Amino acid sequence: MWIPKSNGGRRGLGIPNVIDRIAQQAVHQVLSPYYETTFHASRSGQRVMAGIRSFIERRLRLKVNAEKSAVSRPEKRHFVGFTLRCEPLDGRVEVHLSERSKRRIDEKIRELTPRTWGQSLRDCIRGLNEYLLGWIGFFHIASVRGLSMLDAHIRRRLRAIAIRHWRKRRSSASWKPLKPGRRSWWCLSNTPPVTRVLTNARFAERGLVSLEVVWASYQTRPNIIIAPEQLALALG
Repeated sequence: MWIPKSNGGRRGLGIPNVIDRIAQQAVHQVLSPYYETTFHASRSGQRVMAGIRSFIERRLRLKVNAEKSAVSRPEKRHFVGFTLRCEPLDGRVEVHLSERSKRRIDEKIRELTPRTWGQSLRDCIRGLNEYLLGWIGFFHIASVRGLSMLDAHIRRRLRAIAIRHWRKRRSSASWKPLKPGRRSWWCLSNTPPVTRVLTNARFAERGLVSLEVVWASYQTRPNIIIAPEQLALALG
């Protein structure tokens, strides 16, 4: 199975089992003597990475993806949408969203809530919910900060769509107190007349998903992991 990536490429879906891990370790034990002896011991991370890359490209004639291969701090790297951070006080490892993932959801929200949206607001919310539920279902394992701000940003974009629809009708009682003048839809979407009519509760009544609420619900669920069945190895 191939999974589309945010940068336009694709990656294969693979979950290593016991045999895969044994094979990986066996390959490492066989190959490491070839590259370990050629590098200085003071830079172990860079030494191992450079040695593996050199061996793979020269002897196995395989291309190494330089964009994903690097020696860096875990919080600086992108691991399938996440970064890892070690808490200095107790050594606890925290999982966070990577910067790339943060940019990606911002871009997707803009894509799903264009200010020129011509269909009903309910249709817009329906499309948003499909994406948001899938997104939080994947990223709920991370310590996600700022979800309330992201929820507020989504509601404001929906308000901008709503008042544009009001203007088209003009007969709407909600449009008359706005006195838009030359202000943009985005500016008008945060004015008191709009927020009083399109309250947070009203969006909730229309079924809009709250990322903060859904994330909190995941944190109260028991962490049950069902491991896939492993193949039996013939020993002896």
